[in-house]
Order: sequence, then C-alpha cells, then structure tokens
Amino acid sequence: MNSRVTIALLFLVLLALGGLFYLRHNVPTTHEAAELRRYAAVFDPEGVDKIDIVRSGETITLERDHGEWHLTKPVVDRASPEAVERLLLAMRFLEVRDRIAGEDAAALTESGLSPPRVHIDLHNGQTLRIDLGANTALAGEIFARVSGKKSILRITDSILAPALAPASSFRDPRLTNLLPEDIEKFTVRRADGEMTVRRERGRWMIDKPVRAAADPRAVREFLDPLLGLRIMAFGSEAVNSSAVPTLPGETATISLTPRGGGEALQLDVTRSEVRDGKAVVARMKSRGGELQVDTEALRLFDVSPEALRDRSLGYVETDVVDRIRLQFGERVLLLQRHGNDWADRESGQSVKATDVSRLIEAFNKASIVKFRTTASLEDTGLNTPTASVTFLAWLSENTPEDTAGGQTLAQVELGLPTEDGTVYARTTNSDEVVTVGEELPNLIKELIAHP
Repeated sequence: MNSRVTIALLFLVLLALGGLFYLRHNVPTTHEAAELRRYAAVFDPEGVDKIDIVRSGETITLERDHGEWHLTKPVVDRASPEAVERLLLAMRFLEVRDRIAGEDAAALTESGLSPPRVHIDLHNGQTLRIDLGANTALAGEIFARVSGKKSILRITDSILAPALAPASSFRDPRLTNLLPEDIEKFTVRRADGEMTVRRERGRWMIDKPVRAAADPRAVREFLDPLLGLRIMAFGSEAVNSSAVPTLPGETATISLTPRGGGEALQLDVTRSEVRDGKAVVARMKSRGGELQVDTEALRLFDVSPEALRDRSLGYVETDVVDRIRLQFGERVLLLQRHGNDWADRESGQSVKATDVSRLIEAFNKASIVKFRTTASLEDTGLNTPTASVTFLAWLSENTPEDTAGGQTLAQVELGLPTEDGTVYARTTNSDEVVTVGEELPNLIKELIAHP
C-alpha cells in the first residue's frame, strides 16, 4: 500500500478518535441532556467538598475533611451529615418549571435576583453558584439563576427550607460521633468523689476509688447513651443556667479520653436545670460551650463503682476442665473424668456428666449481689469455708499426667449465710468478700450428699 495513503488513513483515524473524545467530554448524552433540561444544576454531590450559603448579614460555610463535614462559619463545630445531605439533594434535584430570558438588569431585579435572596456556592475544584430569588406568581415556585447561564429559571421552592435554615440546624445534634470502643479512659467527678475507669490489656478496669475489674456490658450501657446524647439547643438558644442558682452537689463532670490519643472531651452537667423533664443544661468546650441535652445526661449522678464492677465469679469451659474439687463441711470430692461421667479419685464415687454441667452452668451464671469490702474472714465464716469448688485443667502434655500438676481455672469459697438470704463468698480473682445467691452452695451440697 502507498505510504501516503497509509499516513492519510492514520490521520483520519486519529481525527475520528479526537472527535469522539471531544463529543464524549463536551456534548452531553441524551440522558445528560434530559437531566440538564429537567434540573437547574447537574453535579455529583459526593464530589462537593465545600459549601457557602450567603444570605443577608450571614454566611454559613461547610467543609468536608476526610469524609466528615464541619461547620466553619459562623461557628466552628462538627456538622450534621444528614442536614448537609438534605441540602445537597435539594440542590441536585431542583426541578425547572420554565426558563425565561433575563439578561437585562430590570428582569433580574424584578425576579429578586439582583441582589439574590440567598446564593449557594458548591466547590469541587470549580465553583457552581445558584442564586435564589423572589417567589413567583405561582404557588410553590421561586426564581433562580445558575452561574454561567443567562436565563432566569422558575424552580420548585423545596430548596428554601434547607437554604434558609438557621446556622444551628447544620450543627451535629449528636454530642459525639464516638462509640464505647473508641474510648480509652473516662473519669466521673462529683461532689461525693471521683471514679476512673480505663482499658487494661483489652479489659475495662476501675482504677478509682477501688481497684477492680469492670463489667464490659455495664460500661457499654453507661457510655452508649452519654456518647449519643442529643443536643436540643446551642449557646444562647439553650437554657440560661445562670438564671437559676446551682446548689453544691448538683453538678457532675465526665472526661473522656479517646483511644489512640487526642484531646480529652469534658462534659459538665447541671442537675438543677432540668426543664419539664425533657432537657438538662450541660457544657462542652469542643461543642461551643453551653448546651441543652436530653435527660440521659443525668445518669452521671447515678453511676457508681459498684454499678460498673464485674459481678461474675469467673467463667470456665466444660471441655477445658479436667478435674473438679468439691468441698462441703468436712466432705471433699476430687472428681476427674471417668468415661462419659466423672468419679472421685479416691472413693470411686461417680457423678453424672449432666450434674457436672449443672454445676459449671451455676458457677458461670452466679452473680455477686453485694461487695462487702470491710467484712472480716472470721465474721463471714470464710476463714474455714462452709463450701468451695475449684475447677482445674491438668497439664499433661509430654509428661505423665500425675506429675505435670494442675492449673486452677477458677475457684470460689463460700461462708456463712447473711440476713438477706445470700451467702458470703471469696474468689481466686480477689481477696475481697462478696455475697452471692444460695444456688451454688446448695448444688455443691447436693452433689456431695447425693451423687
């Protein structure tokens, strides 16, 4: 083939590809053209990273940072993602009812677009401006104009509600966007004392006023409602706490330290400022100072170390237990697996596997009723326990079973009964005296007396 013909054909192919590229990027498709006719502005809401709402005497600025929206004007605060989404969707689907030629100043003035009632700038590398003007003669419609377009539009007035909403409506009504898993430590301070709870090797521990394990479920049930407190009013819109004197003991504070570092969040709550049983006055510097929050904040006045403490005696898995030592009075059984059941090592007395399962289940479900920190071993009968149960795992890997030795998985000693129908107890986890229900000692007695 002639080289000139080849070059000419190549040139035509490149020209065709260039034309297709131009058409693809500059000429809207049938669908896009239909959308441009139907809606005032076509844009990708996910691509918008900044919004300016300018109206008489006020500018509201919203900025997206690492996927989260923040209010930067007229105050600095976390923005409500729902409020921002409502605004963007209202702008994206602004239906055009009519287009009117409006290049002259008189037409712009008559339609309330010079100056506009409000204009909204969307930033996504370039700026898209929508001016909103006066109401038209038809109900439910207003005049508008899009930057770069000469015509005046008649559009639905659905944009007015989010565009004219008060600046406070763009603030996130949730006190925080944190979950209990995001908290490393928290401290509650009241007139009656201070309590500190923190994570230690993946577990919640109470540091003050006692050193004890905390129940993760109780900690979650305490933190969840506080972290998600609903803010009902900000600043001057909130109840003026200075109007009513605050009595000593009517304030409580919680300081929350996020995991991974960062500034601790402090929330101050005033109990005397409850309004109609619906709202409480609070203060949080990171949310702008004075707030009005829902009454879930009052749980700060009710929480106590005892309410958060781990109330279990321990937990064992049946498959891990190799031996069980039972004691009631002077009678002792040392049970080990014997076929499908269990038997005492010395007497051969057997115990059914179902009864051992009942024992383990009763131990796992047993709950501490009260902590008796000041009770003595003599007064509680724990110097010579009435009953006890010890669960052991026998280490026998690569060694004869009897010489390898046992590892205590859990143990509880039970003492005298109390006036409220419980019994004194002490576990291997702590030397502290507690009280538990009677089910466990009664079951130990039953297994020893009637195997």
